[in-house]
Amino acid sequence: MRFLRFAVLTVALALSLPPMRAAADPAPLDTLVDLTLERLATADSVAAAKWGTPSPIDDPEREAQVYLAMTELGSTKGLPAEWVRSVFTGQIEANKTVQRGLHTWWRFDPAAAPSARPDLGAVRPVIDRVNVAIVDQIALHADTLTGPDCASSLSRSVFNAVARVDALHQAALVRAAVSLCR
Repeated sequence: MRFLRFAVLTVALALSLPPMRAAADPAPLDTLVDLTLERLATADSVAAAKWGTPSPIDDPEREAQVYLAMTELGSTKGLPAEWVRSVFTGQIEANKTVQRGLHTWWRFDPAAAPSARPDLGAVRPVIDRVNVAIVDQIALHADTLTGPDCASSLSRSVFNAVARVDALHQAALVRAAVSLCR
């Protein structure tokens, strides 16, 4: 239901927005959306690391570690655990959307599949750093993210970002963004 409401608001906003604002006038949630995109960009490396291995895309153990670490960090910033968990559920599911999309593409077009397997040990610190920055941004913008105009503010930032990524990452960005408003 929340996704549908966000999607309807996103379409309505698209039809009513003036031309894109200059970079000097960023929307308040641009940094948070940019961090979400940065986290989504790691999905490409994670997918490549798992490609052709028995490693599943779903990793409940790693996901549990992220949920625990981020809810603990969020609590130090006065953020409700259920909100932080919801945000990171959105982040993780969006990341898995990209991984599944890439694996599907590579199955149908083996020539597009990665020839080298990245080390997940090198990717995870990037994800961990971005996760912390996301929690910091949530705490910084909690008033906007819990306010009645959250979907509108968030939509502006998402629209500012979508032109920079392909359709798969756009869909994943919307999936991740849906969980940001409380």
